[in-house]
Amino acid sequence: MVAQYVGRNDYAKANEATMQGIISTTFISIFIMILLLVFNRPLIQLVYHGVEPQVMEYGITYFSIVLFSFPFMALTLMANGILRGAGDTKIAAISNVVANIFNILLTYLFLYVFKWEIVGAALGISLARVIGTLYVMWILIKGKKAIQFGKIQLYRPQFNYLRQIFYVGVPAGIESIIFHLGKLLTQVFIGGIGAIAMSSNSIANSIINLINIPGNSLTTVATTIVGQEIGRKETALARDPLRFITRFGVVCLVILGAFSIPTVWYFVALYTDNSEVLSCATRLIQLNALATPIWAFSFVLPGGLKGAGDGKYTMMTAIIGMWMFRVGLGYLFGVVLGWGVAEIFIAMFVDWAVRSILYVIRLRGDQWLNHRFMDEEETKLNITVT
Repeated sequence: MVAQYVGRNDYAKANEATMQGIISTTFISIFIMILLLVFNRPLIQLVYHGVEPQVMEYGITYFSIVLFSFPFMALTLMANGILRGAGDTKIAAISNVVANIFNILLTYLFLYVFKWEIVGAALGISLARVIGTLYVMWILIKGKKAIQFGKIQLYRPQFNYLRQIFYVGVPAGIESIIFHLGKLLTQVFIGGIGAIAMSSNSIANSIINLINIPGNSLTTVATTIVGQEIGRKETALARDPLRFITRFGVVCLVILGAFSIPTVWYFVALYTDNSEVLSCATRLIQLNALATPIWAFSFVLPGGLKGAGDGKYTMMTAIIGMWMFRVGLGYLFGVVLGWGVAEIFIAMFVDWAVRSILYVIRLRGDQWLNHRFMDEEETKLNITVT
């Protein structure tokens, strides 16, 4: 919404959407935090049912403390998304850098100076999130950039804005919930294989997330650029940048994937000296490298579709890919057939491939260009694309 309003140069409505989004995020995140606090122990026991009792207690303690930082994390995500929608990626990047610097410093202090163990680790990341939130909210409140968070005492629910926010936000939220529930289930499958598989999966995902940084960045770029083009009513110009960004994402990930195949062993060795974990994690990352060409189509491309307001389609596509293929095949390979974690990763790659095909089909059509979130009477437009 912010990207589309900025594309129209309507900063007053972009600021109002910012106010409505920030307040909504605050209430929703607090509700989720309370819900997770209530079900903390059973959730941890469900996902990591096979771990040792001491590890289980550590996990419950860590999660209990970190949960209190969830509203701050949600506000940071919302504020950074607003700034990126306005084209200001610099402040969003600085807020993340600030938070991560404090995370490293505070966690080191609590772990190695105060000797607070798992509590120190949880407090380090929690306080870092608070600091990151305070920084980015200060930028919005001061109004030093194009977008400004108004005076909170003047807040009144604006249901025309909220309807538009939730028109995109609810499908995106459902998509995210479904996606992470699917990931939790695959974690359960992997946990049933054994401790070596769990450790290998954790290390592999940590390194894969680093490899995917360019792809995640381009996803944000796609959302912003497409949203602003739609806001300018330049719908014909939204398709070509999205195609270019997606292809560029493929090139970046292929290069990084190719680099990781011969070198990843050395990165995994930074995490562990267990030979079995080292071998398994290395194999998983090398498998992921072979699948990187698909990743951009299944993640960068839908970022652009969401920028156009096409959240319902991306939600349905995520449901099909995650539950029919990643979870379904993962259960077949990991539980029914008793295969290893590598085969569960292959099920994930099949999910990527299916979603990629569905997103490319959507891109070639015109329906995804028919959303423009401006005034209440303009929520849905029928645009003839030339």
